[in-house]
Amino acid sequence: MTSKLRSAVHASALLIPFVAEATSKFAVLTVLIATTVVYVLSEALRSRGKQLPLITRFTLSISREDEIPRFVVAPIYLALGVVLSLLVFPKDIAYASITITAVGDPVASYVGRRLGRIRVKQKTLDGFAAGLIVSFAVALVWVPPYLALIGSVAGMLLELLGTFDDNLTIPIGAGLAMLIVSIL
Repeated sequence: MTSKLRSAVHASALLIPFVAEATSKFAVLTVLIATTVVYVLSEALRSRGKQLPLITRFTLSISREDEIPRFVVAPIYLALGVVLSLLVFPKDIAYASITITAVGDPVASYVGRRLGRIRVKQKTLDGFAAGLIVSFAVALVWVPPYLALIGSVAGMLLELLGTFDDNLTIPIGAGLAMLIVSIL
């Protein structure tokens, strides 16, 4: 259940571009930053043996067992990746990089765990390919095919290689790749 709920939370980032379009980038950034601050406070309290009941229970329900004894940082990196994408990149590239992260990473993880056969470190080429195909398809909503392909390849390569925390590196790497290609 943890991995399904965790993937659902991750995929919920897919809504951010649509919410930003329906409201404003400022509103989305404000909510993301405020939510992240509350989350950090909740984790700080949890590390001291105290709880913010709903937030702590939710955090523990989406955390892997190896994360529970320590400060759970994955949601912070995801929020930071989304916030930086919205602040740094042009709107279409920001939205594409967020959607690549929101669907490519969980799809790659799911396919890699369930069907993966060809290993690259702790990941699989099968997961990479599935994440690439799906992230390319969703990125097409926001950018032309050549940028969707570049962003998806960059993002899924970062996921495959397991660099730092892919919740942060995928949106920034995908967005940077698309920005560089769009400038050239």
